[in-house]
Amino acid sequence: MSASAPFPPPVEPDVAAERGRGLRRIFRNVGVLLGGRAINAPLSLLHASLAIRLLGGYDFGLVVMLYAFARTIGDLVDFQSWQTLLQYGFRPLADGELRQFHRVLRFSLVLDLIGGIAGVVIAVAASLTLGPVLGWPPALHPIGSIYCVSTLFMAAATPTGILRILNRFDLLAVQGTVATIVRLAGTLALPLVGASFIHLAVAWMLAEATSCILLFGLAWRELRRKGLTRDLWNTTADIVPDLLRRRIGQDFPGIWRFAFVTNANATLSLVFSHATTLIVGSRLGPTSAGYYRIASQLAAGIAKPGTLVQQTLYPEMATLWRDRALGSMYRLALHASLAAGGIGCALMGLAYWLSAPLLSLVIGTHDPAAATITLWLLGSEVIGICGLPLEPLLMTTRRAGAVMISRCVDMIFFLPTLLIFIRLYGLDGVGPATVAGMLLLVLLQLGLVFRAHAAMTRPIPIES
Repeated sequence: MSASAPFPPPVEPDVAAERGRGLRRIFRNVGVLLGGRAINAPLSLLHASLAIRLLGGYDFGLVVMLYAFARTIGDLVDFQSWQTLLQYGFRPLADGELRQFHRVLRFSLVLDLIGGIAGVVIAVAASLTLGPVLGWPPALHPIGSIYCVSTLFMAAATPTGILRILNRFDLLAVQGTVATIVRLAGTLALPLVGASFIHLAVAWMLAEATSCILLFGLAWRELRRKGLTRDLWNTTADIVPDLLRRRIGQDFPGIWRFAFVTNANATLSLVFSHATTLIVGSRLGPTSAGYYRIASQLAAGIAKPGTLVQQTLYPEMATLWRDRALGSMYRLALHASLAAGGIGCALMGLAYWLSAPLLSLVIGTHDPAAATITLWLLGSEVIGICGLPLEPLLMTTRRAGAVMISRCVDMIFFLPTLLIFIRLYGLDGVGPATVAGMLLLVLLQLGLVFRAHAAMTRPIPIES
């Protein structure tokens, strides 16, 4: 008897047309998200610029350190439940199995609740005991514990998954600007209430709460509009046997493992973002932490057209995986990588001319070192853009463990390198360390994608 592959390719009458439709949806959604970023990015830089001028670099850096701490703890306990909802809820939703979709939805919400409560508890305990390790001055300790409550509002992954699975990226774009608008309003109110870092920290807390409430409201509205809330409350009690009697794991094999692995992956991925801010603040002080935050925001904002592609890839890949259209899925990833990489390289050239004037405008400094770190961080973003389909590919093909392994290896390399470079070169050392870490991560994930593809397409002999 002839050999067969573990995933026989389905009949695909028009592969090119289907892949073309997927790419069009991706770039249409990217365009929608970019519309939100076109508003969000300048407003974000504006409020940072105003805050620095009203408070000074040191006090602004204190708020940045608080935010980075809360966000790091939030990432630490975040189950990335939107990925669980996409992976395990997409098929029952597409097949009209509403009860099964509701079970995955409730499971995802429970993960958010557990993560939010755990985040607040851990953050408060750490703020009371680890202040000196974090480099917090005495002024941060009282407000630091209060600010930790905002961690609860950072656990809002399920409504994000709902809007992605329903293809409402326009609502995500709207919601994504709300936190920035509230921060800007709070910054503008500082001259009236008193220009202090405590008042600015309160404004940032309100921004997180407002953004979270709006996100849940938008997701619920979309569920109701599409008739997906029918019997949702009547079957709420099903969550008890699903969890206590382990039915959710029996009916959705691998869902618990997937949830914990995506949580671990999110924890490891934070070393490139908020954890770096914490390290910079603890080693070089609040002012450097504030400048690093602005440089990273500027680099991420310039590279955003490329990075947004990744957010829109997950639903498209989930569709192709459901249909076992592996060839189309890998070709879609290749085309998305080439397109996003081309965008990233073009933006890198643009940033070479714009980074210094923008930094001068935002923080009022002509220091070439500030522009240099921005270019380094943008270089890291461009490398990440070129490899952006790799993680969605591994996640979609249920290789979440491979993603975690790649990030573990990368973290073991990156953190010591970052500390050594900071000791040797100060803030100038953060950029090269970040580029080296991102390059290693992309190469590791690329190797794992090739390995997974070979495993799925390797013929398995069947005895006659």
